[in-house]
Amino acid sequence: MYTGKYERLFQALNRKEKKVSRLTLTFNEREDILQFKLPASAYKYSAWWANELEGTHTHARSWLMAGWKTSEVKPGNRVSFIN
Repeated sequence: MYTGKYERLFQALNRKEKKVSRLTLTFNEREDILQFKLPASAYKYSAWWANELEGTHTHARSWLMAGWKTSEVKPGNRVSFIN
């Protein structure tokens, strides 16, 4: 279970059917889910979307703990998740 600033993203991804193997969200869709704007670094750097459970990327826990990993990042545009 994930609790924190990105909990809404965790909940949205956790509710997705696991038979769906790929999910692509635009930055606008993600911000609609979160109900706040992503930080500037999420728009500029692919590294912000790293699949890192430890360290400074605590936001990554929201998708990793929901059973997803980022697979394709287009900074400022969209991110694809795979499970």
